[in-house]
Amino acid sequence: MRSQLPLKLISSIALISALSLMTGIPLLQASAAPSRSTTEVLDYAYPKSLNWQVRRDLSRRVGIPTKDLRVVEAQRQTWRDACLELAAPDELCAQQLVEGWRVVVAHGQQTWTYHTDAQGRSMRVESADRAVTLPRNVVFRSQSSGGFAGQTYETILFTDGRVQQKITFVGGKNAPVRSWRISREKVREFQALLDREQFQTFNQQTFPATPGAADFFIVRLTSPNSSVEYADIEQAKLPRSLKTIIQAWDSLR
Repeated sequence: MRSQLPLKLISSIALISALSLMTGIPLLQASAAPSRSTTEVLDYAYPKSLNWQVRRDLSRRVGIPTKDLRVVEAQRQTWRDACLELAAPDELCAQQLVEGWRVVVAHGQQTWTYHTDAQGRSMRVESADRAVTLPRNVVFRSQSSGGFAGQTYETILFTDGRVQQKITFVGGKNAPVRSWRISREKVREFQALLDREQFQTFNQQTFPATPGAADFFIVRLTSPNSSVEYADIEQAKLPRSLKTIIQAWDSLR
């Protein structure tokens, strides 16, 4: 009996070796195939239709087939404005709460982050470059819109001291452009104040109105390298340095 045991063992090893050669699976790994892990973080309520919409949109943008894109994260989010907190540099956004999703799409090691509303009717993708751009001869610009009348105001300060204000009414009709001039010294003083009060630290920040508020204006202030947006009825609650800048700007108008 003792002489037959090694023969059985040898036969078994030979059989396993033969199967290994036929299947291409190494002998030592035949019973140790690693399980595939995933790092996906998806809310259980994340709709499949939105999954497809986001991947299709990104495919059109970057030219990668939809089937090669994978949603790796989807979390419910309440955005603070109608632009889903991804406003373009010159864009004014209605201040309202928008229920939606923050979605991360991956292709290999590269990822893109989307902001969407609940149904995917509105979606925006974060950009690595959201730099503010103004013409070289512009020092500062303010844009405001809202109120019951729905008027839009745009005031621009140029490097030579010219100030222009344009008013646009509902329907697109414009009032005559107002224009006046301040001294070059005042222009330099205002530029120095922007630096001193560190206007750039507020870049891309939004200070919305209290939920339920009505009859207010959304104001967007833009310098050559920064932009901030706030509701005028909340001006008293703004950071001290930002209020100082607003007061100085108002004094030039």
